[in-house]
Amino acid sequence: QHSLWEALAMGEESFVRSADTSTFDWKATHPHFGSVIHAVCFGRLGDKDDEGSDKGDEDDDEDQDKDVDGLDAYYDILMAHEEGVHQRLNLLRYAMEQGADPHIIAPKTCDDSRSWEHDDDADLATPGVHFAEKNAVTCLLSAKRVVTLAMAEGDWSRKVERIDRALDLVSRASRRRDFARASVSERVLDTWAGVLADASTADVVILVQEDGAGDARVHAHSAVLRAASPVLAAMLSRGMREGARREIAVRECSWEAVKVLLALMYTSGLP
Repeated sequence: QHSLWEALAMGEESFVRSADTSTFDWKATHPHFGSVIHAVCFGRLGDKDDEGSDKGDEDDDEDQDKDVDGLDAYYDILMAHEEGVHQRLNLLRYAMEQGADPHIIAPKTCDDSRSWEHDDDADLATPGVHFAEKNAVTCLLSAKRVVTLAMAEGDWSRKVERIDRALDLVSRASRRRDFARASVSERVLDTWAGVLADASTADVVILVQEDGAGDARVHAHSAVLRAASPVLAAMLSRGMREGARREIAVRECSWEAVKVLLALMYTSGLP
């Protein structure tokens, strides 16, 4: 999976989206790239391997590439051209949708210390930023801090704006940390779709009462409804009318909306 890490660090959005990532751990760390979020935002962060680690053929191939690539050859969200920045931000959003976590700590081997040059004056540069044992959010904030300090000697607003856009994305991910995605076999989804379609085993009827359209009946399974919602679990308890009748009346809601809700409950997908 080294090629996928390389693509992440190079901001290759199209490659990553089309690659087979079914076995890729989006919460993993790499000794040279840190977390997935580090890789997308900052490229390659070190050349050292973990102490005492056994190096396989993949690592040998990587070592042969070091002299050609170098740390700077990967670029990062501050150094990339405008199209590259756009791709990295899209890739950052995509990676977090797959479960990548901006709060994962980069290993000690990500020991690069990086400063950034001014876009128009190579003699102007920021102080250095260290990445080892820091999460990507901290690294982005550190980068913004040193760029802001350099504002006294030039206009660095373009780099500040790039960092702010990345911070905006990772802050949204921070608010959704409990909802990371997971890969599910298509056969499992087909099985649950079959359960939803099997009215013969259903033990609950959802009575959809639309104004002027008559009543529609949708069959469901109480075990699934109870597990999906504590409100439905309470409604289907023995002491409630819905539990006794095994019927739930829904008003001011379309039949199509109920079908969508049930599909999400059973398969986490749309019908």
